[in-house]
Amino acid sequence: MAETAWPADRIQGFRLVHGKVLIPVAVIIASVAYLLVTALGSTAVYYVTVGELLADPSMQGQPVRVAGNVVPGSIQRDPASLLMQFEATDGSGTIPVVYRGVVPDIFGDNVEVVVEGKYGDGGAFNAGTLLAKCPSKFESA
Repeated sequence: MAETAWPADRIQGFRLVHGKVLIPVAVIIASVAYLLVTALGSTAVYYVTVGELLADPSMQGQPVRVAGNVVPGSIQRDPASLLMQFEATDGSGTIPVVYRGVVPDIFGDNVEVVVEGKYGDGGAFNAGTLLAKCPSKFESA
């Protein structure tokens, strides 16, 4: 059996179709990858404890989430401006937290909290988000 060679115009047509499909697919894949990287980079926030925040000076001014417990007797509220100040601790350190907004109902002394914001130059943590963990007495047995 004799081998038949593909005609030159058929090979060139295959290259044109292959190029017409490959280039747009590559552009779409690159665009999706770029969007994923930029979206994840802008929303990535470190999750640290109070002690880890105090031990790492590079975290200053960076958006972080900090977990700790509310120090008893440290809560100061201004109902007119919704401004609240309190101290959070994890046993290895304590930071003052400043938060403006609606406070969860279960917020109080010794409650576990997660605050999201930036640790400022003055040593206070400026929180934009305040989450309070439900006490274990509300969990099922």
